[in-house]
Amino acid sequence: MLAASAASAAPPKAFEQRCAVCHQPSGAGIAGVYPPLAGTVGSYLKVPAGRAYLIHLLLYGMNGDIKSAGISYQGWMPPAADFSDGELADALNYVMREMNGRDLSRGFKPFTAGEFKAAREAKLSPGDVHREREKVMAELAAAARDGGGAR
Repeated sequence: MLAASAASAAPPKAFEQRCAVCHQPSGAGIAGVYPPLAGTVGSYLKVPAGRAYLIHLLLYGMNGDIKSAGISYQGWMPPAADFSDGELADALNYVMREMNGRDLSRGFKPFTAGEFKAAREAKLSPGDVHREREKVMAELAAAARDGGGAR
């Protein structure tokens, strides 16, 4: 596992201008309104579909009810596709390293601009991303029941 740093890196532009506005600069979110990023989304990488889901979430946004850290959220996350592929990769890597370091495996591969560029071809709707999230959550639950799952 990577040790979580104490938010030592400067937040990238996309994080400051888009993510932190709702999810807060600390990534703590606002209970019942905006889900936390800190200590939550790093675990999504424990299943293969989690990586693609996170990329799609930033590119296409999401709507629909979700639960995060046991709290229900109803709302809509707007897409951030107006940022460059590199800016989105930097923002997601910041969230992973600075806010989810404890959940990352030693073999964590940083997100790349190329992954975002390729994912733009998917042309998903926010509802598609919500359904993708449900699958990732089901895979995580199954992995937990089976003793920890893939890494």
